[in-house]
Amino acid sequence: MEILMALLYCFHQMFANLPFVSKTLTGNLDLFYALGTLGIVFVIFKKKRDISLLIICALPIVIYGIIQGMVIQNVEMQKLLVNISKITICISLMILVSRKIHDFKIKKFIDYICRIYIILTPIAIVLKQNDYLWRLHDTINKYNLVRLNLFYIEPSELGFHLSIIIIILMYLIIKEKTHKVQAKYIIYMIDCLGLLALAGAYGSSVMLFSTIIFISFIIITTKVNFKNILVGYGLIMVFTIITILFIVTKSSMYMRTVDTLNGKDSSNSYRVNVTQEFTSTAITKTEGIGVGFGNLNTDNTRKIFKSTGMTAVVAASYPYFIAEGGIFAVSYLVLLLTLLAINVGIKKNMLLANLLLFSFLYQIYGGYFTNPLNWIVYGLILSSWTPDKIELEDNI
Repeated sequence: MEILMALLYCFHQMFANLPFVSKTLTGNLDLFYALGTLGIVFVIFKKKRDISLLIICALPIVIYGIIQGMVIQNVEMQKLLVNISKITICISLMILVSRKIHDFKIKKFIDYICRIYIILTPIAIVLKQNDYLWRLHDTINKYNLVRLNLFYIEPSELGFHLSIIIIILMYLIIKEKTHKVQAKYIIYMIDCLGLLALAGAYGSSVMLFSTIIFISFIIITTKVNFKNILVGYGLIMVFTIITILFIVTKSSMYMRTVDTLNGKDSSNSYRVNVTQEFTSTAITKTEGIGVGFGNLNTDNTRKIFKSTGMTAVVAASYPYFIAEGGIFAVSYLVLLLTLLAINVGIKKNMLLANLLLFSFLYQIYGGYFTNPLNWIVYGLILSSWTPDKIELEDNI
């Protein structure tokens, strides 16, 4: 099971990135959607008690989507139905993970993923001119014209996946008592950080470091002991060294941070300003109904919101979902995030807190709502599983 999920984690978007695949299919050719579809079958035929949970989570989306289809003029029904279906599949994936994670060996899963990344790293470096593994001549990010995406649809997706693994690796390094195994995890961490740098995933990197620093600060200040203080100093040293290296080498991340602080990064300015503008405009112009699920990326909607400066689709999960779903989407998000936060609060665990905070921060100005990986994280948080069980697993 663990090796299968590791392969899915590394290659679930590989078919969407093929050169002959239509752009309209790029966001839909995800093998995790297939797993989520199996999750629906699993719920219906194997775990009938979970049908009520699927209905509670998905039925409001379906009903509201139908209402939007009836009241919104010029709504593209095909896009609306596809988006509703994807959300339902993601919810079923969340339920499947929450029910099956107790049998899952996280250490094995991480170990397999990191071994795959270590194998892919030299291959990617050797094949740096390959336009399947790399995004060559990036027209969006002026700071990194050549960015690594491996088998994901874009470099930012690679950064997102790597960040999740880095968060888990940090937890394993801190909790592991065997020095040999700790050394192995540190090697994995270095490789993941190297891939993150090659991806030039600015948003993922900033959110990752912000999450780790914030949660670490909370833990160290609320529970002062020698180990936590040592971990705190260790993190400060690591981030100080990384920051110095970025400054000395004048890395793209450092240059972009400087430009962002000085208001010179047009990409970030566009993402922040236009995202806020079209989200608020979508709610006010549609009287809180939204433009329709899956309908923000349409010619008709772009014409409506041309005054906001929206000339291209902005990848921003929560604003995107709110613009499409209106006040209903705001309510749905508040309930979902509250439920997740309550579960993290009950378990009081650094790993789950880091995963939730990173997922939340990343989706404010990045990602997309129907990204299966977010819902897998939600399932992990909502399950009866706790990270303390990791320590009971055998090292490999």
